[in-house]
Amino acid sequence: MIDFHTHAFPDSLAGRAIPLLAKNSGLTPYHDGTVRGLVERMDKSGVERSVVLSIATNAHQEPSVNRFAVSLLNHKRLIPFGSVFPGSDTWEQSLDFLAGNGIRGIKLHPEYQNFDLDSERALAVYEKCGKLGMLVSFHSGHDAAFTTPVHTGARRINRVCALFPNTTFIAAHFGGYDLWEETERELEYHENLYLDTSMTRTLAKADVHTLRRIVGKMGASHILLGSDSPWEDPKESIAGIRVLGLSESDNSLIFSENAMRLLGL
Repeated sequence: MIDFHTHAFPDSLAGRAIPLLAKNSGLTPYHDGTVRGLVERMDKSGVERSVVLSIATNAHQEPSVNRFAVSLLNHKRLIPFGSVFPGSDTWEQSLDFLAGNGIRGIKLHPEYQNFDLDSERALAVYEKCGKLGMLVSFHSGHDAAFTTPVHTGARRINRVCALFPNTTFIAAHFGGYDLWEETERELEYHENLYLDTSMTRTLAKADVHTLRRIVGKMGASHILLGSDSPWEDPKESIAGIRVLGLSESDNSLIFSENAMRLLGL
């Protein structure tokens, strides 16, 4: 099992960050936000490896967020992604730093970072990531800590995937948290687009039939297991895939094979 969507913080920060995020979102965490807490939850859920997604919520956080990502590179069970703040003075240097240290991708959060997915400052980031061979994971759909309108959506995802065919994108939350009918209706298949499954069953309880139709449209080869741990229990995330009633070969793709291919494992 490879969980493509998890979060952890430095020990010195987790004790402040998790309570604040829980208060703003109304969510209850399943672990304390530390690396140790994440790994313990992985052990309880049967997850072998996890992608750890960090977010620079402002330009000043870029260096510390990315140093933390690099510090996790030698962890045998974690695969760290860095982050940039689109439009910052240092985003290009940050991407070069991450790529130079062997980081495989970045995480962007259009709600926390307050940018439209297809804004000009974001397009420049996607272009450079494509040149560097870095994956781009991004939050999509609603976020409990923010009000509408959202900064993503199927049409914006379609646009960026079409503009940058050499950049691989991962849209979190099955293409749009609480926007799954729109995802089914409007999101197009793109060879360079993957969807992760995070936060679709434990809390939102997305309709099983809708999710199954999205898998059918995108293909199981473009779906990645994700939990958003600590905000969803990976055990529930795994169960949420099994309840879709897919074939074992499709489940194998979603649970590990797609991630191994993307990450070169």
